[in-house]
Amino acid sequence: MKAAITSIEICREIADSHALRPFIKRELMPGKLKGIALTDFVRDGIVTYWHQAGSAKMGRDPMSVVDANLKVYGVNSLRIADGSIMPRVTTGNTMAPCVVIGERAAELLKEQYNL
Repeated sequence: MKAAITSIEICREIADSHALRPFIKRELMPGKLKGIALTDFVRDGIVTYWHQAGSAKMGRDPMSVVDANLKVYGVNSLRIADGSIMPRVTTGNTMAPCVVIGERAAELLKEQYNL
């Protein structure tokens, strides 16, 4: 929390610098918040921009959630087809692997329902 609030304060200092003052009309977000209001703003608005993966990983070990057919262990008729099944985050963007996972899920469903 301290680091997030400090980063907002640094951004405010930069925006209020003499060099940028002609280009800045007002602070839009978080506005003139300070103290507890600023802490609440950070707490309510914080998100991660990291690509999520591994929370429902595919595999056969005790920590795995789905099998090779994207079926959730122990839950009938439930499959997961998103980046959460990847055991590790890829070294590149997750979009391409997610497309492949989605296409594989479509193939599996076509086979299951003879489409």
